[in-house]
Amino acid sequence: MALPLVVALTLVVAGASSAPSVPPPAGAPARAPVAAVAGPTLAVEDTLHTEVPPVLVTAPRVTLDEILARVERGERRRDSLMTDQSVLVTARLVRNADRRRPAEVLSESATRVYKRKPDRVRTVLLRDYEAPEDKKSDLRIRVRARPGMDEEIVNFAFRPEARRLFRYRILGRDLVGGHLVYRIGFEPRSLLDPTQPGGTVWIDTNDFVIVRQELTFRRSPAPPILKDVSRIVIERQNVAGYWVLKRLLLRAEAVLPLPKVGRSFDFSMSFDQYAINTGLPDSLFVEPAHARGRP
Repeated sequence: MALPLVVALTLVVAGASSAPSVPPPAGAPARAPVAAVAGPTLAVEDTLHTEVPPVLVTAPRVTLDEILARVERGERRRDSLMTDQSVLVTARLVRNADRRRPAEVLSESATRVYKRKPDRVRTVLLRDYEAPEDKKSDLRIRVRARPGMDEEIVNFAFRPEARRLFRYRILGRDLVGGHLVYRIGFEPRSLLDPTQPGGTVWIDTNDFVIVRQELTFRRSPAPPILKDVSRIVIERQNVAGYWVLKRLLLRAEAVLPLPKVGRSFDFSMSFDQYAINTGLPDSLFVEPAHARGRP
């Protein structure tokens, strides 16, 4: 049989001490009796208040020229890591809604693109959709791929030969996912060429590659047809350690309403189902005989 454990607790209450009372010295004023307080006694903590002086840590920031040089090296390294790739490219033309009609997909295509360094490229059309006959826009979308992995559409303003064509400035530094992202703005030096856009890029400092780009035009790049290209957004994604295209979005407004399209329309391209460095064979880039001679 277990023996009960008896714990004796002694509570010392103000005014009820077990120490013998000591009479006050002669001539000392008598103290008023202190009434005993029922319940627990609360202690007052006397914290030592101290101040620690701030320590200022200084370190040189990376200069703009050094950032541009690192982006150039980072983009070259990104290109060098890939020897071949295949990707599914979906392109879509959408008529924007207006007061008379809702938004509608006018044309859409899905194309498998194969690339292999240094100059092999092949496109295979998988799907080709056009609006019904009474709404046809006569604008058929066809994806044409260029050889190489450099994605000039993203880094055109950050190539060595482009440094004399653009001005650059640091817009900000953001901490995203535990690492630093630079926002760099650029604009064309010349005001005479309306086809040169300006914009902003987001640079991932882990690899110093451009992961997002927004483009704007001071004037229309195609004045006879387009009144304005308000915005172009290009984004990349990381697939198995490789930075590759993810999507492209464009919104434009025509000078006059285009037949079946209207005045405002969107164009988009999405890139997915990547396969990188799988060793594409030579036979893949030989076009079948029945496909030769197509327009």
